[in-house]
Amino acid sequence: MEIILREGPSSLDVMIELSNLHYVSVSKPPAISGCLIDGISLIHLPKTPHPWPGDAASRVRRFDGLLELAWLRFLGPAEVYAMASIVTVYTAVSDDEASTDTTR
Repeated sequence: MEIILREGPSSLDVMIELSNLHYVSVSKPPAISGCLIDGISLIHLPKTPHPWPGDAASRVRRFDGLLELAWLRFLGPAEVYAMASIVTVYTAVSDDEASTDTTR
């Protein structure tokens, strides 16, 4: 699952990639493109026997051998909840950085 965040033309884009998904929920999906975000949270969910927040435990069944997870939540007009074992965050290269890149 990939989520791209854009603030505007003068800001760098951020892409959040979630791999090994265990749970996804999206509310209000028809208007999801171009929605504003009121809040973002990323909560570490450790392996058993360490406790999880109550809301997390009701979304994914825990079992021995389940890897630790990350619970990503976007809050706003559209809300996205996802739990995955791998979270990677990328930022776009600015025009200034791209003009000095010597690897091309």
